[in-house]
Amino acid sequence: MKELSIQDLKSINEASGAPMISIYLSRENGVLDARTMHDKWKEALLKAEGLLLKDYTRMFVNSLLDPLIKTNIFSQSETIDRGIVIFYGPKFQGYLRVQSAIEDLVVVADSFHIKPLLRIRNNEKGFYILTMSLKNIVLYVEKNGHLYKLENYHNPALEENVDANTNKYPRVHSKEFFQQVATELNTYFNSNHQLPIILAGVKDHIGHMRKQLQSTTVITESIVGNVEKLKLNELRERAYRILAPYYDQKEREAINDLNLAVKKNHAVIYIEDIAVSAALGKVKKLFVVENRHIWGKVNRITGEVYISPRQNNSHDDDILDDLSQIVFAKGGDVVVLKDAETVKGYIAAAIVTDRSHLYDYGQSYSY
Repeated sequence: MKELSIQDLKSINEASGAPMISIYLSRENGVLDARTMHDKWKEALLKAEGLLLKDYTRMFVNSLLDPLIKTNIFSQSETIDRGIVIFYGPKFQGYLRVQSAIEDLVVVADSFHIKPLLRIRNNEKGFYILTMSLKNIVLYVEKNGHLYKLENYHNPALEENVDANTNKYPRVHSKEFFQQVATELNTYFNSNHQLPIILAGVKDHIGHMRKQLQSTTVITESIVGNVEKLKLNELRERAYRILAPYYDQKEREAINDLNLAVKKNHAVIYIEDIAVSAALGKVKKLFVVENRHIWGKVNRITGEVYISPRQNNSHDDDILDDLSQIVFAKGGDVVVLKDAETVKGYIAAAIVTDRSHLYDYGQSYSY
């Protein structure tokens, strides 16, 4: 089974060929041992099997699940991973490691379940870490759970003035070196994606660089310490902790956009209205709550909604996930919220281009 990345989300969303199994397993901050993860894996497969048997023969189900039962998916994960997601269908298989908190979930439906991944995609498009010492300034970029080295700047003053007798570097002020590197970095950041930038080093070096960088995405909090002694996994882990408030602020800004749209009567909050708007391609931004589910089906052409009391069979999907898939496929934005309290109890809402297609067109409502 191949490793997927968040960049494969479009392919995951477009994959077809039911039955399609989505399994989300949390590592609970990486503290679970391999045996516990294996037990959770077996429980997830048993739940998937139970749903499949409601619509397919035992022979088909055994044949479908046998490769999953035999796979050793957790041998590919790292201790820093906070979860693993498995997508498995007759025509599409793969797994994805995530560094965000996820909840255990098993969905068997006619499409893959992508709602938690949309939150990760929105919040974690990657970030830069700029490590600084007197000898080197190194720029890393984080993408899809991996940290890649982009540039490594060596201090030429140190290389030119090393003491031949002691083989030690003289004391060289870092200010000029930092200014030269910052000039190159400003050019790079101005022409590339505006990802968050985390500075790492001793306080003096961080202060020098912060004054020189022109990018507005430099994070206020930094990784303070001797970066030459930090392993890459330690850098990543500390960066994830630093970025949590940053992503929370982005979510609050999106909610403010929704509140303003409600006041201007540019939003809808009823599932039926959202579904019709999504099918017509009129949703600019959809808001759904990650840990809430409405089981059933959505007609992707008409927007008609069929609600089930529970996840009854291998065709029932989370309607909120179906809506997310429709909006995502049509180029709209999807904001996946942690809980319903942030949108005053509603588990879905949408900012729309217009409301002329709705039965209550011309009426205003707020929440």
